Amino acid sequence: MMKNYALYYSYKGIGDVLIVMFDDKKPTRNETKGRVTIIYHDDEIIGYNIFNVKEIIKIKNEGMIYYPNPALVSVLNTILINEGVKPLDILEESGYMTAEVIKNDNGLVTLSLGNKEVTAKADLNVGDKVVVALKDTFLYDGSIVKDCAHVCTYKELGIKVEEDQILLLDEDAEIGKDFFSSEVR
Repeated sequence: MMKNYALYYSYKGIGDVLIVMFDDKKPTRNETKGRVTIIYHDDEIIGYNIFNVKEIIKIKNEGMIYYPNPALVSVLNTILINEGVKPLDILEESGYMTAEVIKNDNGLVTLSLGNKEVTAKADLNVGDKVVVALKDTFLYDGSIVKDCAHVCTYKELGIKVEEDQILLLDEDAEIGKDFFSSEVR
């Protein structure tokens, strides 16, 4: 099973291809097995391209799928297994958490996630509630958070594509919750 990945789908942008990314390294070669192209960096698998997805499942998403539903992952795994490719794990969380600023030291903020603290660079006030992408989480542009955390904008969360300002949450937002989770998955 493969851990930590991001899914991207944009029928309007690239056609009927679902992209699975495991790493943001540059590809050096690829191998095609049926409807799946395996993308490598040297000998390391860094992604899959799954073609003709609409033949099996309808995806209405345009861009990153932040927290894929287990049913979607199950369908994708059926495709991968049928083509002799390693399946995906069900993600336990999206990596995007609600946090509260508890300290600002000249643009380096300390954020509480309830059970732990992380730091990020941002111009925020103590008490602000925001969404942070944790270390090793994929961002909408395919890059991976390398530092402790990254404070997210509307655009990075896929809420308002034209709005590149930090999303400030309501004061009643529950700290430490997965921003993309829902009770029904």
